[in-house]
Amino acid sequence: DVYKRQALKRRAKSIIINLDPKPGDNILDVGCGDGYYLHLISNLGIKNLTLTGTDFDKDALVSAKNNLKGKKIKFVWSDLMKKSPFKTGQFNKIVMSEVVEHLPDDVKCLKEVRRILSKGGTICISVPNANYPLFWDPINRVLEWTTGKHIESGFFAGLWNKHIRLYKPEVLKSVMESAGFSVLSTKSLTYWCLPFNHYIVNLTARAIHSGKLSPSLKASVNKYELKPKRPLLLNFAFWLVNKIDILNDLAPIKNSGVGVFCVATKK
Repeated sequence: DVYKRQALKRRAKSIIINLDPKPGDNILDVGCGDGYYLHLISNLGIKNLTLTGTDFDKDALVSAKNNLKGKKIKFVWSDLMKKSPFKTGQFNKIVMSEVVEHLPDDVKCLKEVRRILSKGGTICISVPNANYPLFWDPINRVLEWTTGKHIESGFFAGLWNKHIRLYKPEVLKSVMESAGFSVLSTKSLTYWCLPFNHYIVNLTARAIHSGKLSPSLKASVNKYELKPKRPLLLNFAFWLVNKIDILNDLAPIKNSGVGVFCVATKK
């Protein structure tokens, strides 16, 4: 049950497969947020992993520590727009998911991330896709088509909320190469989804963080629960989402999707 949310499900699967954690790896999650990818990696049963999470948001680090309490994972505050506290070549694998679109200078930050990646190391990056499907965020898609603009903040900002920019695969590849990485592959992720999916996700997140859900219902939608017990209606909703998600395997749309995923290395 990797998930709970379509785009996150495919993103997480791509990251785990391409990162390919092995015993002895030293892995850093840049912009770790609440620690979800570290949670996934730590549950793979791989011995002798060194896991570290870093974020500019101190509240996010507190949340990650609480979510991963009891696990041997180090959390470090850092500002990658300046210089991180990590040594050159310290990590052989890095995850950087849904971070670059927030950065004032994406190339500058990625150069710092490249510094702390070891030679021959792997980095997996995901960002929101500028060529996103109409039904994911219909309001902004129509606005972009008709006016060339979008809603910048608030609930109806949808995919654009708190993002400085979105990326097409070829743009992300160019940015990564400008930062000195050797790009192995880039691809779009998750075209087929529920209509107004981004708004459904936002409403769900608001409900979870409102504190108004019962403990049992909150646990049923908690992405850190390995085997959540869900009400029948919620199980049906997940079943429906997964049925739609299968279309991404049966009839993928190569040039459009919710996200862009990139795998690169440091030569």
